[in-house]
Amino acid sequence: MKRIIRHRSTLGAALVLSCLNPAQAAETGSVTLYGIVDLGTTYERKDGESSLRQKSGNQSGSRWGLRGSEDLGNGYKAVFRLESGFNANSGTQAQGRLFGRWAYVGLAGGFGEVRLGRQWVYGFEWAGVGSPFGTGWGQSSNNASLGYNDGDFGAGGRVNNAVFYATPRLGGWQAGLGYSFEAHDGEAFATNAHDRVLTAGLRYNGGPVATALTYERLNPNSQLPNKKTAGNLQLAGSYDFEWIKLHGTYGNLRNANTGPSAGYDRVNSYIAGVSVPTGKVGTLMASYQRATGSDITGWALGYQYDLSRRTNLYAYVNRLDIRESHTLQTSVGIRHMF
Repeated sequence: MKRIIRHRSTLGAALVLSCLNPAQAAETGSVTLYGIVDLGTTYERKDGESSLRQKSGNQSGSRWGLRGSEDLGNGYKAVFRLESGFNANSGTQAQGRLFGRWAYVGLAGGFGEVRLGRQWVYGFEWAGVGSPFGTGWGQSSNNASLGYNDGDFGAGGRVNNAVFYATPRLGGWQAGLGYSFEAHDGEAFATNAHDRVLTAGLRYNGGPVATALTYERLNPNSQLPNKKTAGNLQLAGSYDFEWIKLHGTYGNLRNANTGPSAGYDRVNSYIAGVSVPTGKVGTLMASYQRATGSDITGWALGYQYDLSRRTNLYAYVNRLDIRESHTLQTSVGIRHMF
């Protein structure tokens, strides 16, 4: 389906351009429409109260997006990505904006890729290899213990007004560096009144091994004297033995200003997990995570059953304890990718 849409989009664009400017029609480019629709039924019990409801984005956030490129010649191309999150149960926007997940334009070539716009910090984008649930599956994800449920490094690990550079992949290795001039919405005019975020990463993916080392640093709004400079270091990895895949993460979060780790000078986080294939179409997953200092503990069990290459069923149960608050969550649902 993706191939058909891309070909139709490219053909349509070519026809429009040929009418407007014959010279532009000769340029080579493509646009791909893609997305995920994820919807399930979720039961949640928190601190003595319970809720049963339909919920969007349990395994993966529901989204649709446009991704494209234009060949500029001499090995260079223009690239862009616009990705919008939505709630499949109600049809409303997620992230509070039209393109809340990604919104960037850039230039790519033999030197690597430079992107400008709203993007994911590398700790959120790359370090998911250290958990079988990555950054999805509700509170099974690595977000709670590693600090990306906090707002210091962008809402949900995403920063506005950013410039990122990523190297080409060399023997499985890739490095990246990014800087956000103004990470959040509605900040004042002066530069020192902005939350500025630095993000850097180094990752390797080759054979059975995947690993990532990432770091984020918040230079806070200086007009808020109680807001501290925060840092987040992560080392994550996995090894695939084919019959079982092992995952692990170490995180070091300092001076969190928001979220469950706020007020703690230093929080060390640990995640251990496994993924086990069950036949050709199923995967069983389990993980345990703990953050010392802020006293966060969680465990999760999940199962994915593939109906096709693009559609699967899922089920999970997890528990997250944040000091005196205790949340049990279970969900069953279906995810379709296009």
